[in-house]
Amino acid sequence: METERWPDLPVILLIGAFLVAAGAVALTYGTTRWIGHAVTAFTGLALMIAAVLSGAVQKGRIRRIHIRNAYRFHRMASIGFSLFVIGAYLLGILTTLKFGGQLVKYPHGVVGLILVLMAVVQLVPSLLVKKRAGIQTLHRFIGYALVPAFILELIIGLFRARIL
Repeated sequence: METERWPDLPVILLIGAFLVAAGAVALTYGTTRWIGHAVTAFTGLALMIAAVLSGAVQKGRIRRIHIRNAYRFHRMASIGFSLFVIGAYLLGILTTLKFGGQLVKYPHGVVGLILVLMAVVQLVPSLLVKKRAGIQTLHRFIGYALVPAFILELIIGLFRARIL
């Protein structure tokens, strides 16, 4: 029986992502008010890609890639992504309030709130529901809907920061 080379890779990635988030929080309160929020969001993008790809591999939608313990990897990446969406939004709230802005005045804040709600709908069953057969369709629908919504949020944020 062959042993896995990186049995704790999902945990390592998640810890690394949280370290990036901690650095992002520190950067947010420096001279540039949005940089930590952006770093956190792009880390979330990497976690989203990992969650979507591992979920597709797990269900056999992508057959050319093999991930050992695909379910475990998908679960860790999905939980990490959901927590990052929530964390990035909270960081955005803190940054906005610190500088006297209104959160839902702009589309970036509104789409961010929608993403948080979608992330919570994904996260809560992942942590609480033991038999997931009844929620698979909703989970898949929201999971795939998160992708374009998150990309839209990134684009709106880049326009808002005048990068695009």
